Amino acid sequence: MSRGLRIVAERGLPTTIANKLRDGLEEKVRADLGEPIDVSIEQGSLLLDPDGEVHLGGSVPRNRKTDDVVIFLTEMPRLWGGKPTPAEIDLQRMAGIISLPACGVRRVARVVERLIVASAAGIIRQDLHEDLLYAVQSKNHHWTDDSAGHAKSTLVVDTRWGWVRTVIGMMRINQPWKLVASLKGVMAAAIATASFGVFYTSIWQMASVLSPLRLLLISGFSVGVMTMWLIAANHLWETKSSGRFSAVWARLYNSTTIFTVLTGVVFMYVGLYAVTFVSSMVVIDETFLTEQLGKEATLHDYGSLAWLSTSMGVIAGALGSNADSHESILRATFGRREQERRKTLDELNQDEADSEDITITKDDFE
Repeated sequence: MSRGLRIVAERGLPTTIANKLRDGLEEKVRADLGEPIDVSIEQGSLLLDPDGEVHLGGSVPRNRKTDDVVIFLTEMPRLWGGKPTPAEIDLQRMAGIISLPACGVRRVARVVERLIVASAAGIIRQDLHEDLLYAVQSKNHHWTDDSAGHAKSTLVVDTRWGWVRTVIGMMRINQPWKLVASLKGVMAAAIATASFGVFYTSIWQMASVLSPLRLLLISGFSVGVMTMWLIAANHLWETKSSGRFSAVWARLYNSTTIFTVLTGVVFMYVGLYAVTFVSSMVVIDETFLTEQLGKEATLHDYGSLAWLSTSMGVIAGALGSNADSHESILRATFGRREQERRKTLDELNQDEADSEDITITKDDFE
């Protein structure tokens, strides 16, 4: 009977990548191992223990065969010594974890495929260092072993770029461009205020005398105000004193939160500018604009008044970030996603305590 390789992917991007790799993965694994192996893909999730560490033992499917290898694809960032880790393996449990954020943003599926093949080969052969270093093809990666008989190993990225790439990878998974659609209150306030600029001649005159540099500074200020307001109003900033995360994890989550929300606001700004510009062209007659400005109206004037109006709208939009956007913004941060995992574990503890009068503790994960 052939050995099984079970790919357990979390919903979202991990599942998308796993399904993309479905057709060619089994052939590549068999070619690398030189033995028959059955590859299956299923949806699942990693659990966290009460201290926030991965509960690998509880995450592994209970119905797996003794010699099956299990590889988890997760959107969770993973760190070792404050450095990103694309892959981890546990030889004793014959399981591994591949963290998508640390795999970068270009050709992620290809990197994941090579890590899966190399991880599986390493676990089965009980010697994975050369395989996985080949998989990532980088001199900036190294393996570190634990002190318990080298049963666990972690692939560590040594460079600062690895940290930046992880943050960008987390942003990609967050999909900040989708955040805009959920901020209904923000968009309503922003559109209303931008429309105010289209109809009031004083805004036209002000926009016509502002230099592009001044308009750019106003744009930066408005985007910054909106970003800070969304983070502060929705309590997205993680601190070490909160007790949820260590300083290094808080720094990672906060970096991701800032750039995720900032990117979402920029997308909103661009979309609002396009709407405001078209509206100004439709509503404001060129002759009337010329009369109000005291000079020949040009396309540049329409662009400037739309620019200023958009900045005003974005600042006002922060006031619309009320309860209807709170949950959507929380879902766009990784800190909150880990808290959801802890909530799942708490519910598991409660269910088992109710049925068997037991509680899962950290000792159960060793």
